[in-house]
Amino acid sequence: MRRQAMPYGAGGDGRWIVALVLAAFLLAGCRVPLLGGDEATPTVRPPGSERTITAIPGTGGGGGVGTVLEAPPRVTAADPSGEQTLTITGSPEGPATLDPALVRDTESAFVTRQIFRGLVRLDERLQPVPDLARRIEISPDGLTYTFYLWEDITFTNGRRITAEDVRYSLERATDPALAGGRGETLPAGTYLADIAGVADRLAGRADSLRGVEVLDQGTVRITLEHPTANFLLKLAATPGYVVDRENARNDNDWWKRPNGSGPFKLAEWREQERIVLEAHPGYTPNPPTLETVVILIGTEALQPVAMYERGDVDVASVSLYEVDRLQAPNSPLREELHVQPLFAVSYVLFNPNVPPLDNPDLRRALLQGFDRHKIATVTYDGHVTPVDGILPPGLLGRDWPADVPAYDPESARALLDHALGSERPTVSIYTTGAQAPVAMKQVYERDLGLPVEVLQLDFVDYIAELGTRQVPATSLTWVADYPDPDTFLRALFYSTSPDNAIGYRNPEVDRLLDEARGEADPARRAALYEQAQQTIIDDAVVVPLYAEESYTLIKPYVHGMTITPLGILGLETVWMTL
Repeated sequence: MRRQAMPYGAGGDGRWIVALVLAAFLLAGCRVPLLGGDEATPTVRPPGSERTITAIPGTGGGGGVGTVLEAPPRVTAADPSGEQTLTITGSPEGPATLDPALVRDTESAFVTRQIFRGLVRLDERLQPVPDLARRIEISPDGLTYTFYLWEDITFTNGRRITAEDVRYSLERATDPALAGGRGETLPAGTYLADIAGVADRLAGRADSLRGVEVLDQGTVRITLEHPTANFLLKLAATPGYVVDRENARNDNDWWKRPNGSGPFKLAEWREQERIVLEAHPGYTPNPPTLETVVILIGTEALQPVAMYERGDVDVASVSLYEVDRLQAPNSPLREELHVQPLFAVSYVLFNPNVPPLDNPDLRRALLQGFDRHKIATVTYDGHVTPVDGILPPGLLGRDWPADVPAYDPESARALLDHALGSERPTVSIYTTGAQAPVAMKQVYERDLGLPVEVLQLDFVDYIAELGTRQVPATSLTWVADYPDPDTFLRALFYSTSPDNAIGYRNPEVDRLLDEARGEADPARRAALYEQAQQTIIDDAVVVPLYAEESYTLIKPYVHGMTITPLGILGLETVWMTL
């Protein structure tokens, strides 16, 4: 998922997240916890401690039931006391949309996740568990998933959520009309593509999804085109959320007055000020203990740490430039600062279809002519982790190093001369304020004599430019929507992915990713992803920079908030003791 680049005042980003700098409040260096959790106390989990589905449920062949998932027990607040109003800092820009089918950035995803939910969610260990469904049955061949809804679960207006609402929501998320007829650009192409009939629906060849069947009012069956190891992980993303078919049919701005399916309802939205959510008791899986959630945005969110220190907010993001002060031995907030490595990686991408970067030797020269690790160790003073691959450390409990060419300015100059002779065309890098493109400009012009143009755009214009697939080079931070290599490699580099902003096409990479999708053996599946990653690196279309960490202040009286490698997922299990 793209992270929005956000100028975060003096203190300071599945689905593109732009600009290299940070985890939810980017640009000037501010990071926010990608706002989710389900445990009894604020908790930090190291990468690799998460349980994830790495093999296809079922053993193959025949009908019947191969795997059953039951809804987890509700999290009950141990001792809530005082007013249950949680105030947190959001982004200065606020969410771009709350339409689950169109969400493409982390800020929008966090707020949308509180108002809407789908058949499954990710728990605090990033394991898929039933959500609006109370039970999931998976056929032995891994092709058929039957979901049984909670009988008393409702939208925020009190109307029961039914299987017809589920079917409508999935068909709506794959309707090309949502993208002006360009169904291939919809997020559903990344997250729902395994469902039978989605390809035809996105292409405008079908009016419905043949893989979604309503069995009765409370039961829906989903059939896949092929067994898929991570289907439930992807179904937990926003395109799988359930919307009220009457509400969503009203107009294009229906999401500003949503009749949601999640744990909270939208009570107020003051542009550039705040979003106010209120508890939705009809959310059967885990009715919230919090009565109100206030998310400060716009000018109200410009000084999160100062607001936290004054007691104005209960949870705040922390700028990288403030981390050392807060971690100092004499800091009164030292024990309230929570650090979590994220499944979020920053890159610079090169478009192999746009001159002059259509020359592979030029791309290799740029890859070897820039000291990637200095961004992490010097620019960010070690508060991010250098990476030697596309995938973040800890994903599926593994490290994912690739053979990335080492920094070698002499070899870079030789490659450049071989690629261009005496010519030195300008290379343009698009960004929303990341620091790596500026550093690249300085290094390439000084060491290689190559002119570089850094174009800084606002987030909306940036996304529009990426959608053309004609941007020569771009800085981008990608935050995982689910804990699986597919959310990076398939999303960013599969030839038909709607998030493949550089138009990269390599049939061998597509083959490896398709094979990995259906591979039941975890070790073999990981090996396929390693091969795909190395092939992409060898094509010199990506400069891996660093994996991010979230730095979050949480008041001691806030309980039940877990920060995962995907950030803070949900707020329904949070309570306060005041």
